[in-house]
Amino acid sequence: MIWPEGKRIAVLVAFDIDGELLWTLRNDENERHLTNLSRGRYATQQGVPRLLNLLDEEGIKATFFTPAWIAEQYPELIKKIHEEGHDIGYHGWMHEAKEEYEEEKALMDKCDKIFEELIGTKPVGHRAPEGDIYDYSLGLWQERGYIYSSNWRNSDGPFIHEMDGKKIPMVELPKDSIFDDTAYDFYTECEPQRHGLRSGREMCQIWKDEFDALAEEGRMMNFVMHPQFMGRPGNVRPFRELLHYMRNNGAWFATNKEAAEYILEQEGMLKKQQAAIRKERT
Repeated sequence: MIWPEGKRIAVLVAFDIDGELLWTLRNDENERHLTNLSRGRYATQQGVPRLLNLLDEEGIKATFFTPAWIAEQYPELIKKIHEEGHDIGYHGWMHEAKEEYEEEKALMDKCDKIFEELIGTKPVGHRAPEGDIYDYSLGLWQERGYIYSSNWRNSDGPFIHEMDGKKIPMVELPKDSIFDDTAYDFYTECEPQRHGLRSGREMCQIWKDEFDALAEEGRMMNFVMHPQFMGRPGNVRPFRELLHYMRNNGAWFATNKEAAEYILEQEGMLKKQQAAIRKERT
């Protein structure tokens, strides 16, 4: 892939603001478990503000995949994220997906209304809660004018989706658990418990090694970070150092939306999709 300004690799800084939902959806008892609820609230009270400060100081825009329920609970924070120029992507209402087309469509309509009333715009990209996608998903996203998905895990770089053997103007920006901070900490704290918590510095070293290898191939990294974990001071400091290293070694930093728009433009598909979005949303 040829990236803008001759950059060697695209780095998409992205966060999932799951907050309390990361706990309540794993155990019904957590709805009454004040300690675990407070763990979730660390995301919005400490993690996101700290990460927004980091992004501002480093001049980087990010994507925040946000359940609409979180947006309802913390409207001023979501407004701040939007006002600072970051991309807000779809991530369910209460971090859920529906198996049936009509139910999922209704859920997405509900979420669109929440975001449109709050920040004046709707998401144009999708990261599935729990990774749940179905046979109807691509068609539904296309109907809604989405331009990107961050769900597939079968590639180290972006690709254009196809339906019925034809390319559609929707970019896949793959993710992987290796770029997910919960793989290094959260899953040691919930059932089944594992013991092997990694420090933020060790986690970022793994990411640095991946960056070096992927940059040699001109590929892409799409992060899956959670502010209640990544927003801790001991993680933010080495992550800042990693961002400096990436910048000095050919990284093009972009939001998921910016990366999708760039790729669609290279494919000659951007204007067509922009027209479809305007038609769908008027």
